[in-house]
Amino acid sequence: MSKTAFSPASWPFSLPVETPVDSIQAEADRLGAASQYGWGHTIDFGPFRKEGLLGEDYLTIAGALDHWAFWPTRLDGMRVADIGCFTGGLSLLMAHRGAEVVYALDEIPEHLAQCEFLASTFDARAVRPMLGTVYKIHEMIQPSSLDLILFAGVLYHLSDMLVGLHALRSLLKPGGSLIIQSNAVEDFEHSYANFGRFFAGTWWQPTGLCIKDMCEHMGYADPEVKFYGTNLCVGRAVRSTDEIPFRRGLNWPFDDLRDRRPRTLDWSILAPAPRQPPGKG
Repeated sequence: MSKTAFSPASWPFSLPVETPVDSIQAEADRLGAASQYGWGHTIDFGPFRKEGLLGEDYLTIAGALDHWAFWPTRLDGMRVADIGCFTGGLSLLMAHRGAEVVYALDEIPEHLAQCEFLASTFDARAVRPMLGTVYKIHEMIQPSSLDLILFAGVLYHLSDMLVGLHALRSLLKPGGSLIIQSNAVEDFEHSYANFGRFFAGTWWQPTGLCIKDMCEHMGYADPEVKFYGTNLCVGRAVRSTDEIPFRRGLNWPFDDLRDRRPRTLDWSILAPAPRQPPGKG
């Protein structure tokens, strides 16, 4: 198991002195109570601290991305997206780092309401909350318009990881970066995804190699994956200028389903999960 030492990112916001703290705290409490699983990210408002379901994991994720230089320390002038924004901790962090526009997407209205509140409270005007799913985001954002997409804590929640990755690719400029954080199996020899049985909302638990393979098959180049804790990884891939090689069976409205390269019939290409000997495990 990998355990890499690095510092989490710092939360850069605090309420102005003249802010009506009691009303802000009451609204945060109301929004948390309105959500099925409560408030999402732990946020330090300055005069008070709002604890969340996911704690400060978002700052740890940002710290891991900083540690491996998977994203720039400054995002000045960039158009970016935060997919599965929840309370918006990472959305606001990207806005503070200079992003021109941060599309903050979530499919849960109560989650998005928390993000809207946070952006308004801290005057993060670059943040643009959007209600929708990753599968439909291409209908909401102009194709080939984004420099960077943050895809943290979402991949394994998708019923169809391949379609999700392909939908995001269509939004990136050629050479734009997809930044992934995921629950995963630390295995770079076998390419598979465990069925998550919806544990903590998890549909799948892919291996590190599986994440890299899926990115490559969905039109990304140079995928990298690093583990920073037990079953936790971050990754980066860039949008390739090449078309995706195989389209058949993908739930996407392609105009042409012909393979872009010959498919192999060599079974040795597979990297299945390792098998336990009979009577073991």
